Amino acid sequence: MSQLTLRALNKSFGTNAVVKDFDLTMEDGEFISLLGPSGCGKTTVLRMVAGFEAPSSGAIHIDGNDVTALQARQRQIGMMFQSYALFPNLTVAGNVAFGLKVARLPRAEVDLRVNEMLEMVGLAGLGGRYPYQLSGGQQQRVALARAIAPRPRVLLLDEPLSALDAKIRVSLRGEIRAIQRRLGISTLFVTHDQEEAMAMSDRVVVMAHGRAEQVGRPDQIYNRPATRFVAEFIGALNLLPATVTDPAAGQLDTPVGPVALNRPIARSAGAALHLAIRPEGLHILLNGDVANGPTFTGKVLDRDFLGPIIRLRTEIGPGTAMTVDCFNRDGASLPEPGQTIRLAVDAAAVFPLD
Repeated sequence: MSQLTLRALNKSFGTNAVVKDFDLTMEDGEFISLLGPSGCGKTTVLRMVAGFEAPSSGAIHIDGNDVTALQARQRQIGMMFQSYALFPNLTVAGNVAFGLKVARLPRAEVDLRVNEMLEMVGLAGLGGRYPYQLSGGQQQRVALARAIAPRPRVLLLDEPLSALDAKIRVSLRGEIRAIQRRLGISTLFVTHDQEEAMAMSDRVVVMAHGRAEQVGRPDQIYNRPATRFVAEFIGALNLLPATVTDPAAGQLDTPVGPVALNRPIARSAGAALHLAIRPEGLHILLNGDVANGPTFTGKVLDRDFLGPIIRLRTEIGPGTAMTVDCFNRDGASLPEPGQTIRLAVDAAAVFPLD
């Protein structure tokens, strides 16, 4: 049975439609991220699932039960907020125990569960401290322990890592994912961070203007984006305008010359589109190298050092730029700005976008 099902959800504030015909089915134990820019509707979807906002129309089912009209406390939802939302007057243990006491669990069971949760999130022995005595990462671990202590049917995470520094974010996201897998809790995660969504999720929902643009595994979203918005929002992308000349053979004309994809294109002759190429899909051809796909000749305009990646910005024709990512290897000889280079891309790594 599906753990969470959203059917034709709509939400408007006055005349402003924030969520439009949103559908999603989450399987038991699945981790799904809602990813998109600010204002795309992802947090509103989360708040409707939590019961903090009522849908203008549509239905929300948990474990097959319609919870659309139920209050938040009746839904058995665990919520982890961006701002931690810890009770400053309660100790760490008191914060974790809060939902258990509201559920009127026996004192012995509350104490046992609190100790179990603090051990799980790496805060054993800190139950007597208050939130102000903890670091940001520790406070977020308390918030996670409080959210999962009542053993919710669905866990909701509202950009819980955005207030933390980069190193702690990476560490904590791994811990959250490990705990989620261990407990098997179906989890809906809201983020605007592409790397977080791609690293943590079983599936990603890319949202724009209140709608789901694409739903799929992280590799599907990245390697085969369904729309131009998804392609440009996820990672870096090169776009080369093209016109189809022979759909059956995959032949196209571009501002820098003809390109052959050697596979049929589901477009008619004369159709205008863009060829999308990820920067890592391009490589520099050295003397004697044989290309296995389209090639371009370009001049290096700039070179950026990005740690493990060296990013080259090249011009392959008047007003036509192409970005190339190369692995950073100590002692590797890379072209300098102003130098002319030949670039190649595997035809399979080029995908057409309307």
